[in-house]
Amino acid sequence: MFNRFQFRVLLYMLLVISLPLVLAMYLFQGQFSAYSKKELTLSVDQKHDQVIASIYQGLRNASDITHRVTEDYGVLTFVKMKEAASREGKELNDYTNSLLSDQMLQNRYLEQVCLTLQSSNRTLCAQSAEAPGMLDTRIRSAEKRFEPLIAEYSKLDAYLLTYTESIKDKSSLQELGRVTLWVNMNKLMKELSVKNNFQAYVLMDQNNKVVYRNGLYTGEELKSAGRATDYLRTDDSFIHSAKHVDMIGGVQWTSYYETAIPSFISAFPYYRAWLIAFVALVVMLSAGSALLFMTYVTRPLDVLKALMNRAELGDLRAYWTSKTSTEWGQLGQSYNQMLNRLEDLIKQVKREESLKKEAEMEALHYQLNPHFLYNTLNTIKWVAKIHKTPQISEVVSALVRLLQASLGKKGEFITLREEIGLIRDYMEIQKFRYGDRIQVVSQADELTLGCLVPRMFLQPLVENAIIHGIEPAKREGVITIRTWLDRDLLFCQVEDNGVGMQVEEGSSGWKAMHAAGGSRSDRMLRERMSGVGISHIREKIKLYYGPEFKMHIASKPGEGTTIRMSLPIHQGEELEAE
Repeated sequence: MFNRFQFRVLLYMLLVISLPLVLAMYLFQGQFSAYSKKELTLSVDQKHDQVIASIYQGLRNASDITHRVTEDYGVLTFVKMKEAASREGKELNDYTNSLLSDQMLQNRYLEQVCLTLQSSNRTLCAQSAEAPGMLDTRIRSAEKRFEPLIAEYSKLDAYLLTYTESIKDKSSLQELGRVTLWVNMNKLMKELSVKNNFQAYVLMDQNNKVVYRNGLYTGEELKSAGRATDYLRTDDSFIHSAKHVDMIGGVQWTSYYETAIPSFISAFPYYRAWLIAFVALVVMLSAGSALLFMTYVTRPLDVLKALMNRAELGDLRAYWTSKTSTEWGQLGQSYNQMLNRLEDLIKQVKREESLKKEAEMEALHYQLNPHFLYNTLNTIKWVAKIHKTPQISEVVSALVRLLQASLGKKGEFITLREEIGLIRDYMEIQKFRYGDRIQVVSQADELTLGCLVPRMFLQPLVENAIIHGIEPAKREGVITIRTWLDRDLLFCQVEDNGVGMQVEEGSSGWKAMHAAGGSRSDRMLRERMSGVGISHIREKIKLYYGPEFKMHIASKPGEGTTIRMSLPIHQGEELEAE
């Protein structure tokens, strides 16, 4: 996958697009960090104020509850009664208990509400003081002022504040009793810490007693800094805020708020979303650019590559036909012109090879015709000298047919039946010279007679058999012509029972060394003429059918010679079409 061109283009586009934007965002972060830190400091100051306001409001609600209980008519009547055991006293007792319980249910951060009767020194509470973990309900707080509860008086693991308000007779201003409630600061601050997400918070009263503490800060810094000092400062990791607050009862408490400085991503609320959007945009742009590149560059390149592979395998009709951009269109036209020129060049080479082959064939014909004409005219000369008969006209007629075949007036190829007929005409001429001493026997398979062979294909071999094989033997000779089919090959064979020859393989082809016989001039003539017929046939086979089809010669001195040729099978119109 990493070697694919499209993948490398995609990576390149990602780098080109993302690097400048990442650099820009890095510079933007440096410029934005100071602004974000300032905004964060202001936000912390506002959250501190919100926490103080929420605490004040919670304590104000608690004092209001206490005041409502002290002003309640039923409670006032109950504390004034001297006979609590009467029926009316029991009803007011139940009413007072119900009122205190309702205040507990309506305010979830209250731990206890109690009513103390001055006349009987009896205390009524919303919850039983004997319950496990309950508060010591003895009243020790000052009038209308929240004070921290000493730990030894509480079995609860929580910061508690007590608040007390007296019930007085309005006419005599005599104290009839007290209403006291306990505020659980843990419950009150739990909701505030979730909303404001501070790391540390400390609230101390006017006597530097801890009212509430959350986190590791102990408040020592506030004690040493002095009570009248408010500050808002930052360091490398945290933002610190200290404020003095006027609380209920005319006292002043100190509030300390601490939060960690978040990273740039957290300080800037939309930075994460912007970063995700930026990455998505870069990926989309890179993918789109890669897709466009594939559409307009790599896809036409693949098409051109496929066309060139087809052309390499020989399909010169693999033309460029795609409609793309101007540049690719020009390249495709150049490619098509190259194919046309290559096709023209191949045709020209084939034409030159064909002309060369025709010239070579004509040269062979011109070499053969004088030789053949010389022998024939020599035969007519001997007939005229010895016999002096009118049969010379028949010899001339046969000679005309042979000359017509030799000159190729019927084309380059004739059927095997016509070739054997030409051999019979040739033997009719030779009878006037040799009489019945030479016989030609044809053993041709009927299926082979319609096959096409080059004209004058077997006649030179028969002529060589007479001149170089049978005539020197001074005895009757038999020449046998055999033809047969084997698989997809046509076999033609010429045998004679003449003197034979020695066959050697030289660098220029087969060379036939005939057995000795006759005068020196006759031997020289035969040796000179022997190379004509055999070489001629061998060159014909090579030119027409290629080097894989050959001529094979087998001969022994005194026993005769056999020449066998293997050719491809061609029938009538099939060869003409080729």
